[in-house]
Amino acid sequence: MAAVVGAQSRTPTSSTARLLQLSDFSYEGAFRLPSGRANGDDFSFGGMPVAFNPDSNSLFIGSRRGGLAEVTIPAPIASSVVTGLPVASYRQPFADPTEGHLSQIASDGVSIDGLLVAGGRLYGTAFVYYDALNTQTVSHYSRSLTLSEPSFTGMYTVGERGKTGFVSGYMATVPPEWQASLGGPAITGQCCIPIVSRTSWGPAAFAWNPANLGAPNPLPATPLLYYTADHPTLGIWAGSSPTYGGTTAMGGVAIISGTRTALFVGRNGTGAFCYGNGTSERQLAGSRGVDGEMYCYDPVSSDKGQHAYPYNYQVWAYDLNDLAAVKAGRKKPWEPKPYGTWPLDLRVPMAVTQIGGVGYDPMRQRLYISQMQADQDGYAYRPLIHVFQIK
Repeated sequence: MAAVVGAQSRTPTSSTARLLQLSDFSYEGAFRLPSGRANGDDFSFGGMPVAFNPDSNSLFIGSRRGGLAEVTIPAPIASSVVTGLPVASYRQPFADPTEGHLSQIASDGVSIDGLLVAGGRLYGTAFVYYDALNTQTVSHYSRSLTLSEPSFTGMYTVGERGKTGFVSGYMATVPPEWQASLGGPAITGQCCIPIVSRTSWGPAAFAWNPANLGAPNPLPATPLLYYTADHPTLGIWAGSSPTYGGTTAMGGVAIISGTRTALFVGRNGTGAFCYGNGTSERQLAGSRGVDGEMYCYDPVSSDKGQHAYPYNYQVWAYDLNDLAAVKAGRKKPWEPKPYGTWPLDLRVPMAVTQIGGVGYDPMRQRLYISQMQADQDGYAYRPLIHVFQIK
């Protein structure tokens, strides 16, 4: 999630600014990503993370292999026919944004996650997918916007040691008029990754200053929002609700200038929670297989794990006044609740319901949302980028 730190909003906002509603979003359409390889990498099964670059009105988007490329933004078309959508082109070919430094986090199982363009630099996060012992301590880095230029600095600790699983994901900028109330020019967070005990049980947000990354190290981060097993305000992990459950996943966040709304975008299971092996055969649901695990009715996933079919793309909308109250000490980080949870219609139905990332353009008031694996081309499953205009 990205915008320029310190970018001027179009309308002054305050604690009395309006809250966005679902009716304030207009679907503009979508576009495809390039099909060809660039510098030995491509977008097949990619689409995470995403960051808007205001310097060139473009997007940084990640590949499945952990590379990063920059692409143009063509005029979107509102159509469910994928082959009729316009195609972006490369501005910069793929490169490893960490320049081989993911091993500073762990020897394997590490993925890049959030992105942020701030002060003429690119900031990123990375996380250990399955950190059973909660050993990850560093997560953030920065580099030049020129991907081919050796410029990496990191990895660094942001926030408390032991809580890396709360901050090692999506990022967003804070509009200038909210920076004092929230405690910084940007936020960073994480949600819903394995192992659940080391991360937030719902959207998380911590205020920080990217310009100070690395000095000091750890860099302080002010908690604004998070949930834990002791404070499962939005719901329990072994359950399903409109706000949180074991199948909830978060793709990105944007704080919308001219409003007092923070938007988290992801997916949520709306059916009954079940842990076990997914099956498309209804008659097997509730019985146990030869491995002793329960069968869970889920025609889109046969994986062993948590299920709550069917799944929706979803938005969680928070009032910034609630987050400011946490910063001021009037509320605890687990007390705010979303004032709205809205299903998101991306026009192209997909069995795999996953948001890869969110980019936000505060000048044009546009959201760019990556729908993973939505563009099937032979054996390649590239993401689609959907565009929403905010009134």
